[in-house]
Amino acid sequence: MKTHEQRTESFYAHGVENYGTFHSNYLNFGLWEDGTTDYVEAAERLLARIGAKIRLGRQSLLLDVACGMGTQDLFLMRRFGCAAIEAMDLTAKHIAVATARNEFPNLSYRVGDACSLPFAADTFTHVTAIEGVVHFNPREKFFREALRVLKPGGILGMSDFCLAREPRSAVERFIIRACEWAWHVPTENTDTTRSYAAKLARSGFTDAEIDVVSDQVIPGYLAEQERPEARREQRRIRGAVIGTVGPVIDWLVRTAYSRGLLAYILVMGRKA
Repeated sequence: MKTHEQRTESFYAHGVENYGTFHSNYLNFGLWEDGTTDYVEAAERLLARIGAKIRLGRQSLLLDVACGMGTQDLFLMRRFGCAAIEAMDLTAKHIAVATARNEFPNLSYRVGDACSLPFAADTFTHVTAIEGVVHFNPREKFFREALRVLKPGGILGMSDFCLAREPRSAVERFIIRACEWAWHVPTENTDTTRSYAAKLARSGFTDAEIDVVSDQVIPGYLAEQERPEARREQRRIRGAVIGTVGPVIDWLVRTAYSRGLLAYILVMGRKA
């Protein structure tokens, strides 16, 4: 039987070789504000918001986990001029694409598990994780690992998903369980903002901030996914059968969001 990590990698690896330049290889939901209608612009707005929030700059030694196909690290390097970026992803095919497209000598990519980081303590000034955190098994173990590899005063910055509120009925509990199953989310990661903050504090982070930005993220992303051109590209990339999984997950996301169950959050925490 496959482990959670193996199932998650298989889910994201399927069709990577067919991606080409679709969505510039970004995988995040994007930040759809100020009239943004273009997906790449929305994806980069999200990254810029997080980078500014955690004060990335020319002295930053950044570890970016769940880096996908690496486009986000190219953007962060260009936008903030980090001194160095180490980027990791569980999916080997993602790292192959990222490595082939890398243009910076101070940016490197590797395959790895965010819950078992192959770095010494007190190595980085910043750690980022864009959305992949929801898959980490469990999320709190990653928090402890991120704290370990951060230098004193270092900052963790994330975008992630959590419950906007607890489910109130059997139907709502079923929706949440279906989301967990379809999207490879460990049940332990189904936190409210309150339990999320408690896990950050228990892991040792201080000055934690959790900003709920669901309305600026989820509707715009779903509208983009529903464009006929985007649907065709997803089927081309993932195949006719597996390509149906994306729309099912999108439907579950829409259902959970419309019922007030799903929140998209921007998170920051500091190592004392």
